[in-house]
Amino acid sequence: MVMMGRTAEALFWIGRYTERTENHARLIDVYYHIREERESGSGQIWSRLIDTIGDRAVFNEQYSSCTEQYVLQYITLDKNNVNSLLACTNHARTNLRNIREKMPAELWDIMNGLYLWLKEKDVRDITSDSPHLFYRFVRDNLSMFHGAATSVMPRQNEWHFIEAGRYLERAENLLRLLQSLCLDYAKEEVSSYPLMLSVLKSVSGYESFRREYADTVNLTNIIKFLMLHEAFPRSISYSFQALERSLKSIQLEDPELNMTVHKLAKLAGKVKANLACMDEEDILSGKLEMTLQALRESCNLMGMRMSKVFFPSREEVIA
Repeated sequence: MVMMGRTAEALFWIGRYTERTENHARLIDVYYHIREERESGSGQIWSRLIDTIGDRAVFNEQYSSCTEQYVLQYITLDKNNVNSLLACTNHARTNLRNIREKMPAELWDIMNGLYLWLKEKDVRDITSDSPHLFYRFVRDNLSMFHGAATSVMPRQNEWHFIEAGRYLERAENLLRLLQSLCLDYAKEEVSSYPLMLSVLKSVSGYESFRREYADTVNLTNIIKFLMLHEAFPRSISYSFQALERSLKSIQLEDPELNMTVHKLAKLAGKVKANLACMDEEDILSGKLEMTLQALRESCNLMGMRMSKVFFPSREEVIA
């Protein structure tokens, strides 16, 4: 199947940016509720959100203090923050517009509508009514987008490139979240029950975790569940499994490009196999942070190789 590099680039980054927007909207919503439950520690909550989603140095250059208004503006509506919800939605919309003739009309309608809605908002629209409803609306629109894509897109290269971008982004987002969790735990900043649960809720894994571990909420079980569970669709293991499947399914006429994609699929399969060999002792051995960093480096390597081969014309934003 013939596919121009420009089209492959747009599809891959549509997958990444839509996943990133949904992930960040969920994370903001969860942390906002933590702030309401722990009013005395709200400054710390906002600070952690900046470190997880944005760039502290950039934030400090633009804003005088770490307040609710400034942080919500920065991570939701700030065009200068490349990882804000508005910026990510705009990037996904732009890529979709560039290949609009190749994609189902429903996808453009959903993404364009979400961007135009976000573009007209300011931070008072978030805080004056219900922050939960605001971020739920963003998540629901992204769910509609992925649902429409799943329902109507032929399982051809276009679909597989979007899925490859989506699951690579999902794995990278979760690895960053787990690194933040381990760092805060080491500082004894995540010793409370609500904060521990926030990590599970931020990936919509709370109910699935409870069915697996009941009330035994601790760092080891959370890491095991989010890293190694092969059936939970937002685990690292599942993400690499889906990434491998998507890359294997891409079929190109150029033999060299085809070989490159299949090499990347083998790399994803290797990571998945290494995860399958991990057990509780590996998690408790003190090497967890090294493992998480190595996995993030694997994600970066796959992203850079995809960019170098298929779309070297420009660099998109790696979160």
